[in-house]
Amino acid sequence: MREVKPFYLPGGDTGVLLLHGFTGTPAEMLPLGEYLAGRGFTVSGARLPGHGTSPSHLRGITYRHWIDSARSALLDLQKNCARVYVAGFSMGGTIALHLAANHDFMGLIVICAPVKIYINFYLMRLLNLLRNFKQEVQQNIKDPAARKNHIAYDSAPPSAGLQLYRLLRAVGPEIPGISMPVLIFQSTGDGIVAPENANFLYNRLAKAAARDLVWLKNSGHMATLDYDREMLFDLINQFVSRDNNHIFKK
Repeated sequence: MREVKPFYLPGGDTGVLLLHGFTGTPAEMLPLGEYLAGRGFTVSGARLPGHGTSPSHLRGITYRHWIDSARSALLDLQKNCARVYVAGFSMGGTIALHLAANHDFMGLIVICAPVKIYINFYLMRLLNLLRNFKQEVQQNIKDPAARKNHIAYDSAPPSAGLQLYRLLRAVGPEIPGISMPVLIFQSTGDGIVAPENANFLYNRLAKAAARDLVWLKNSGHMATLDYDREMLFDLINQFVSRDNNHIFKK
């Protein structure tokens, strides 16, 4: 796979940090980034350690490396923007939840993010997911064009899967302490992250200043690239455009 680098799209005084998923790259967040940049926001598309180059680079990487990298990207963006939001897709959403529990920023967007392991959902598929992760994800993208252009590792070392599990274990207890506004997206047909995650997450965010859960009915796991992307982009734009987030219910 060719190297996929992080991106930075300068704009106004409101910034949005975008975090990609497990075995993915910043490219899966770039369409959202370009959409937001076109509306005047400054956008940072981070690249998590071990990603965007070769699967072998995931060996020796721990979930703490992913968290530290995301934190560094957040702090850098806050140096340039007075108001910052964080949006994370899949594992990037799990990391974004950690940032929200430990740092101050304006609001959080979580897209198809795992927060709990549903054993029955993964039991027969775990090894196949690690061996053929790109194939499993692409089979879960409904839009043929998005499926064709999806960039990700073909597989991941078992050690990386273990670090993902440890990340979920670490972040889970932090979720009830999140108090900022949160917008959650979940695909009903997600075959990578159990859709039940979304309701579990929503219920755990009882202290959030505002929270909303939006179900995506025409997308698979890769929601940032799939058929519902225009609706997803528009709602995220509304979320980061309003200080008081009146469009969301508590």
